Amino acid sequence: MKRLIILCALTACGPKAVAPPPGPPPEKIVQVNQPGEMVRVELHPGYVTVIDFWSETCGACEVATAKLEAATTDADRVLIRKVDVGDGFTPVAEAYGVGALPHLNVYDKTGKLRYKLVGNDSMTAGDKAKELMAEP
Repeated sequence: MKRLIILCALTACGPKAVAPPPGPPPEKIVQVNQPGEMVRVELHPGYVTVIDFWSETCGACEVATAKLEAATTDADRVLIRKVDVGDGFTPVAEAYGVGALPHLNVYDKTGKLRYKLVGNDSMTAGDKAKELMAEP
């Protein structure tokens, strides 16, 4: 009986890690829309996903994106999905609550929004994504 309890504590009864689905992994970095075009971003179970909201006219977005990509180069279970919000006054910006740029949303392996990083805070997106990857 003790053996069953220990097994239960180590497996089925404790928190479960979310494994990626079988098959080839999704692409690491994907531009998912045309400027300002409405889009629903797909999250992949078992992967941390960072949605990078940006615009061609946002110089700070380029810096935030470069920092994010450099920080997550070796993090094979971190995905980056880029959403071009156009001039910022678009349905996609409104749908995701993007009012200022740079703006990055970081979702954990279960698809839960864990961080909404705007302005200077967006520079920490890579570190936040790696912290979430380290969680069970």
